[in-house]
Amino acid sequence: MDLYVGVDISKGYADFCVTDSDGNVREEHQLDDTRPGHDRIRELVQEWDRTVSSNEDLLVGMEATGGMERNWLHLFGQIADETDLEVCCINPLILRRFAEQRLHAGKTDRISARLMADYLRSGGVEANSEGTGKSPRPGLRTLSRKTKELIGRATELKNELHALLQRVHPELAPLRLRAHEPVGPEVNQTASDARRGR
Repeated sequence: MDLYVGVDISKGYADFCVTDSDGNVREEHQLDDTRPGHDRIRELVQEWDRTVSSNEDLLVGMEATGGMERNWLHLFGQIADETDLEVCCINPLILRRFAEQRLHAGKTDRISARLMADYLRSGGVEANSEGTGKSPRPGLRTLSRKTKELIGRATELKNELHALLQRVHPELAPLRLRAHEPVGPEVNQTASDARRGR
C-alpha cells in the first residue's frame, strides 16, 4: 500500500499527515523542529518504510515556505539515503490552486498537512525529486526565469528608447528600432539630417 506523508511546516514545528492509497488518514503527528523531533520522525519513517513493499511508494511532500523547510528537507534527504523515501518540495501556488479545486476553506496546520497528503495521493507530483526535495532540473527553471526577466527588461528599455526618440527626434520614431539590432546607416543619415535641419 502506498503511503503519502503531507508536511505542513511552521516556525519551530511541523504537522504530519499520513494517508494511504485510498485517502484514509492513518496517522497524524506534530513534532518540534528539534533533535528529539527529528529522531522521532526518523523512527516513524523507518516504520512506514517497513509497511511499504518494494513496488509501492513512500512519498513525503512539503510546501516551500521560504526557508523554514530547510531543516526538515535536509533531514528527509538523509533519511531518503537510508530508505525508499521520495521527498518533494511543492510550490505554494500549486497547493493553493489544488485547495481551491477541492473547495478547502479552512486553513490550519493540520488541514494543510492533510491537503498536502491529498495532493501527493492525487498524483500531482511525479517522482522527480530523487530524495533531495528539488526538481530534476532546478538550473533549467532558474535559467528560464532569468531569461524571462531579461526579455522583459529588454522590452522595457526598448519602450524607453522609443519614448525618448519621440521626444528628442520625432522624425526617427517611425524607424522602429529593435533593441537587439545594431543601428544602421539609414538611422545615422536621418539623425545627421535632423541635426542640419533638413
